[in-house]
Formats: sequence, structure tokens, C-alpha cells
Amino acid sequence: MAASLTHLPLLQPDCGTYPCRDDCCSEGCDVWPAERDALLASGLAQPSHFDEGYEDDEGDFLFRTSLGPRGCTFLESTRGCRLHTTGLKPAVCAAVPRDAREADEMNADGMLPCRSEWRAFP
Repeated sequence: MAASLTHLPLLQPDCGTYPCRDDCCSEGCDVWPAERDALLASGLAQPSHFDEGYEDDEGDFLFRTSLGPRGCTFLESTRGCRLHTTGLKPAVCAAVPRDAREADEMNADGMLPCRSEWRAFP
């Protein structure tokens, strides 16, 4: 019998203590048009916080956040995303990396430096 997904340990970093400097956000992030529109309407973002948009390999139209001194324009000056508690943080920020393979790829690209520190949490 297969194990229930709710009982599998979750492999993840300890984000509260790892000194990541938000490197996983160093490239900016892709946002859906509706996410961009909501950020603009809320006043949390300006048009300059996004590129002109592009079509990805799957045919989806996305916007990429612009880069500031630390990476994604929405990163605070010290640590953390200023959208984190707003309810408008882009979905991709919580979803990526989706699996160990993607985490390894991000780490190989210079992002996700905490990858070597990931451990299983029950």
C-alpha cells in the first residue's frame, strides 16, 4: 500500500536560520497578468517593477519582475519579500522549487544556496 502524501516528510530548508541573503530571488520571478494587475491596483507595485511581458515555452503570457540591488525588486533592503504578508505574493514564489530536481537545477544556476542544507521535516 502506498504511503499517504500527508505522512511523507517534507524536504525543505530551515528558512528561519539559513543565511541565504534571498539568493533564490536573485533572478526576479515570473508573475501571471492577474497577479501583476492586482499588485498594480493595490499600489504595492508600479509598472516599472515588471518587464514588458513574454510568452513562455508552454505558450503562457507572463511578466518578469525587475531587478533591484539585491535581486527581485520586491526584496527588502535586508532580508525577505515585502509582499510576503500582503496576500499578493506571486504564486510561483511559494511553489518553486517544486521538486528536488528543480532545486538542484536552481542551485547549479547559483540560486537556492540552501539546497545542501535541506532536511526532512515530519
